[in-house]
Amino acid sequence: MIRFALPVAFVLLAGCARSEEARYTQFDNNATLSVNTALPEGDDEELAIGAWRTGLQAAQAVIEFGPAGAAPVYSISCDGRRNLLLQRHSAAPPGDLPQMLIQIGSENRRLALVGTGGATPMLRATLPANDPFRAVLIGAASPIIIRIGDAEPLAMPPSPLIGTYAGQCAEGAAPPPGGPANGVVAVEEAPANAIAVNGAAANAN
Repeated sequence: MIRFALPVAFVLLAGCARSEEARYTQFDNNATLSVNTALPEGDDEELAIGAWRTGLQAAQAVIEFGPAGAAPVYSISCDGRRNLLLQRHSAAPPGDLPQMLIQIGSENRRLALVGTGGATPMLRATLPANDPFRAVLIGAASPIIIRIGDAEPLAMPPSPLIGTYAGQCAEGAAPPPGGPANGVVAVEEAPANAIAVNGAAANAN
């Protein structure tokens, strides 16, 4: 009877061991799944209140982001070399300036900053005309997240206005800083051709 009971006991112990192993294996699979499905850092940032719109800065056609009826918190301009100027409307922090980190989905780009004075201080980064990240910005389908040092991140929705403006900047259609403002249209969420300078209309007036 004892000889019969011993094999049975071994079978039961082996079954318990397999059950315990299966339990831990299941736990390990769940842990791996949790890691794989975790959102990338920055994807859970809450979108800032506001919308993209066209506007003017020092007689320059620009696009801006901010709440309706309020000053913009971010803007994109174009310089004489057809570079995009990415501008966070904020005073420069004390000490050395940090970089501007731009995150769009899994893509990111760090750009050096310079501070601008005047009535509307800004932290400005330059995205060169030949920078591959320009295509990422134009084709953005996920939030555009701006990080500067320890400041609160700014998460903005993508907009077709960015691609329209960048295209006109690349073609030299946007007037340089200090250039003529005649005929520049500034309409919130303007159609594709609303940012261009309407020189003919200005001459007619």
